[in-house]
Amino acid sequence: DGMACRIADQAALEIIAPHVHHLVQVTDAEVAQAMRAIFHDTHNVSEGAGAAAFAAALQERAALQGQLVGITLSGGNVDSALFARVLAQA
Repeated sequence: DGMACRIADQAALEIIAPHVHHLVQVTDAEVAQAMRAIFHDTHNVSEGAGAAAFAAALQERAALQGQLVGITLSGGNVDSALFARVLAQA
């Protein structure tokens, strides 16, 4: 998956950091819940990296209430066996 790394790339962080105003850390369980919600609510398939932004929005939904929020859904390249396990957790 696109988030599987132990150490962030320092060069990438140096480019990104000046533009980040707020950071949200999500758990694997929150990402899985976001994957399930995306599938059940929109009938789209998203891998964990693609669902992470939606997981963050779900986590911060109280703070985002009343605002217009745009989230890019990407990453439909998820292993079918893994996706089946995620869906079965519901």
